Amino acid sequence: MKKITCIDVFAGGGGLSEGFHRAGYNIISHIEKDTNAALTLKTRLSYQYLQENNTTDLYIKYLKKEISRDEFYSFIPSEILDKVINEEISENTIADIFSKIDCQLQGEKVDIIIGGPPCQAYSLINRPRDKNGTNGDERKYLYKQYLKFIDRYKPKIFVFENVLGMLSSKDTDGHLIFEKIKKEMTDIGYNIGYKILNSSDFGVLQERKRIILIGWKKDIEFIYPNFEVYNSP
Repeated sequence: MKKITCIDVFAGGGGLSEGFHRAGYNIISHIEKDTNAALTLKTRLSYQYLQENNTTDLYIKYLKKEISRDEFYSFIPSEILDKVINEEISENTIADIFSKIDCQLQGEKVDIIIGGPPCQAYSLINRPRDKNGTNGDERKYLYKQYLKFIDRYKPKIFVFENVLGMLSSKDTDGHLIFEKIKKEMTDIGYNIGYKILNSSDFGVLQERKRIILIGWKKDIEFIYPNFEVYNSP
């Protein structure tokens, strides 16, 4: 059975990717500008490859520092490591990123896109630290780059996550960023729904609330799911 194809935009250390991988999705590309986070992604992909081929002894050697990271990677096919695109997403780089993704897709369609722009510009904690209340932070508008991935690959569904501060964050004209995001998502052909979910409701020993927005093509019958709450002992 063909796996559902997925792209992770603003991938970070791969939290969303890990969840979707465990659910059986085929993550075609992870786009992340931070080099350390990109190495974390590559190492995780390497482990998953070895696990699927029952050769995790190499990973153990790497953990014990019996082999270097470069030696460890030398045993991994380049097409696995190349799934991680270590580039900043910007007007200057996005065409190159698209080109790399297209090569990895090999003619396949993208079923789902996941991710969310950096949260620091929306964070309630960071606002008092910035004399402008983060209003001049250009990272507030990185959601536009995310939308370019949606517009180009036209997935059936996308998942967009961020901190609660996004709900009250405003642009330089005083307009709510989140309202603009929802409108632009609708304008490019998607119905949307969102909920505030708390990690502690799903077995994580931490209170961490996030906006989880799901968009789906207007010709698809879909309802935002009701997630079962997991009550840890």
